[in-house]
Amino acid sequence: MKRIITINHYGVTPDMPGPTKNYEMSKFFADNYDCKSEFWICGYSHYIGKMDKSIGKLKFQSKKQKGNFSIVKIKSTPYRKSSFLRQLNITVFDIISALKILFSKNIDFIILTTPPVTIFTVFAAKMRKKKLVADVEDLWPLFLEDMGMKNKLAIKYMDFAADYLYNSADGIAAVSKGMLTYVKDRVASKPMMWISPLGVNTDDYFNKALDYSLIENKEWKNDFKVMYLGVHGKANDLFSVLNTIKEFNDNKSSNLTNKKVSFIFIGDGEQKSLLIQLAKQLNLKNVYFEDPVPGKLVPNYLVHADLCLTNLMKIESFKLVRPNKMFQYMALGKPIVSGIWGEFQGIIEEVGTGVYVDFTKQNEASSKLYDLISNEELLKEMGNRGIEYIDNHGDRKKIFTEFYNHLVDDI
Repeated sequence: MKRIITINHYGVTPDMPGPTKNYEMSKFFADNYDCKSEFWICGYSHYIGKMDKSIGKLKFQSKKQKGNFSIVKIKSTPYRKSSFLRQLNITVFDIISALKILFSKNIDFIILTTPPVTIFTVFAAKMRKKKLVADVEDLWPLFLEDMGMKNKLAIKYMDFAADYLYNSADGIAAVSKGMLTYVKDRVASKPMMWISPLGVNTDDYFNKALDYSLIENKEWKNDFKVMYLGVHGKANDLFSVLNTIKEFNDNKSSNLTNKKVSFIFIGDGEQKSLLIQLAKQLNLKNVYFEDPVPGKLVPNYLVHADLCLTNLMKIESFKLVRPNKMFQYMALGKPIVSGIWGEFQGIIEEVGTGVYVDFTKQNEASSKLYDLISNEELLKEMGNRGIEYIDNHGDRKKIFTEFYNHLVDDI
């Protein structure tokens, strides 16, 4: 019986805020194939800033097993708003994971998700001559450098670690076409490479019923709801979105008869408090900030949206991304207003499921937002097209099946 280890330092389980793709993939392998599948994640939650209660002071890990599927939470150091402590957290997790690999028996495949970029786990996999797959979901340090990271030593280390992983891997899966192309140019050898989109579990998203109890106490429950669900971080540039909402409120919203528009931001991040302050300064009374929700409840909240919103900074490297929000929004039949250019923009425009706007140009962006909100027939058409796209290209069962087939047949 094959043993597959999936390692995601930032991984979460469905009861926690954050993306659950690697959890679902690891569990899918155990449920559908003759294998033992383990999901290794950091015991310190990056999304809520707390150590998991299952890890005591003298324990280096906790393990929860059900059948052939196991969740392993590995101890690491806490951090909050400190780049040095964050890197220490990454390094401690990496070292313990590497030691586990060096002294573990009967490992057949190791799937290592990046970010972060690490070296000890890769070194251990090579020492033990285990099949290694790089699961590329972000491009460090490219994205960090383009966002303004100035620490040249850290950038040089991450470049080395990324190249070490890419050139040590027996297989490389990337979540977008642009990211896969970027990685190909950095690989001297040519391992098996394929696009493995983030996707969604369609059982959780298709035909999702409305649960009004979740929003019955919300002031915005009866409004036209423009919803963002995700990280409130520097990369997302939600400041530009708030300034666009200000422009929309001042010059467009009064033209919408019998329709009050509210903007709901669900999630957390290092810039959330600053965003709340800006919303107050701009007197945005139709903007609401809600707490993050566990991954398993994401569709339960998003299904209440009339229009879904997403954004990233206007930097060249972000043209390569295909974020998970695209799949979540489409799978629920929600039209999208997006400030993400490049590959994401190309998909929503080709499919006809959304509109690209540049939120840094508030006047133009607010006009496009108004045109979209005022056209209910177009919104409905966009939603239907999104569902069809996900059925063909974003179903995690199909994505995970292809991933497993590459593991056992091509690597």
